Amino acid sequence: MILLKTNSIYYNDVNLIARTSVVNSRSEVPKELDRIMVSPMAAVVGKDFAVEAANLGLSVCLHRFCKPKEQGDIYSSISDNTNVHCSIGLDDWDRVKHLNTLGVKKWVIDCANGYIPRVKEVAETLLSMFACRTITIGNIMTGQGIINYRDLIEKYNKVKFQFRIGIAGGKACSTSDATGYNRGQITEIDECFSVADELGCYVIADGGVKNGNYACKAFGAGADYVMMGSYFAKAREAHTWQVGDGTYWGGASTKQQELFGGVRRHSEGKVIELDADTTKPLSELTDELWSGIASGVSYSCYPSLTQFIGNGLFEIKQNSLPPGR
Repeated sequence: MILLKTNSIYYNDVNLIARTSVVNSRSEVPKELDRIMVSPMAAVVGKDFAVEAANLGLSVCLHRFCKPKEQGDIYSSISDNTNVHCSIGLDDWDRVKHLNTLGVKKWVIDCANGYIPRVKEVAETLLSMFACRTITIGNIMTGQGIINYRDLIEKYNKVKFQFRIGIAGGKACSTSDATGYNRGQITEIDECFSVADELGCYVIADGGVKNGNYACKAFGAGADYVMMGSYFAKAREAHTWQVGDGTYWGGASTKQQELFGGVRRHSEGKVIELDADTTKPLSELTDELWSGIASGVSYSCYPSLTQFIGNGLFEIKQNSLPPGR
């Protein structure tokens, strides 16, 4: 057995500590909504949602749980694709070829386990054969997970590499229950940020970012972006409210398998019933989320979210960690 001596610190284990501000109000903090990414979840990202989210300035990941033409049609329906990324699977070259003809250059290799060799093989093929401005790889939970891709980062140094950080942290994910794999989000973001900063790539906090509180902590710990799914499932424009049944489900759930492919296999995803009375317009949810983030920045000693990233002052909550750790 190998037992690490590091602490596993979760979002709820820490508080951010205020410092002398350089802004007088959160309204002075520049809006950086593109640092908020919508997770490629089929329950959330339909056409109406994607168009509205892109118009608001959020970064949107179009999910791969549909036919390539449908994904391409959604991409083409968005007037400004600057912050739109397209997700692909590990054997999805027909999708890649179709999206490539539409001018897609921002790709998400959508895989729960970024440590398997196949993910790196797909990344290298994508980088060598197709137009690629940004590539998002995941999911990982350690700095070594990024180091595994060092050769690609150095070889394709004009491409923006982003890594989804977090395994088993999502609301609709049951990987921890099924396998025992899990890690505190603050710990993994901090560790991965140090490696990413050295290699010139970017960190996306993925899983468990349920509100502005956790988003602020993720940014302060070193996340360049936060990826959120269940938070946006509450939007009236979310796909589950437009044509679905008002549930939010994980990409590895049996429901997802039945909707896309019809083959039931091992499941590490949950199906969550949502409350229709709590839905709000996406614009309102986005305003509430950004207000919290901007307010968090105003309590720091930095004038913008970009400058705050990786520079949060944290304190462990009482009794959050065992004595002597």
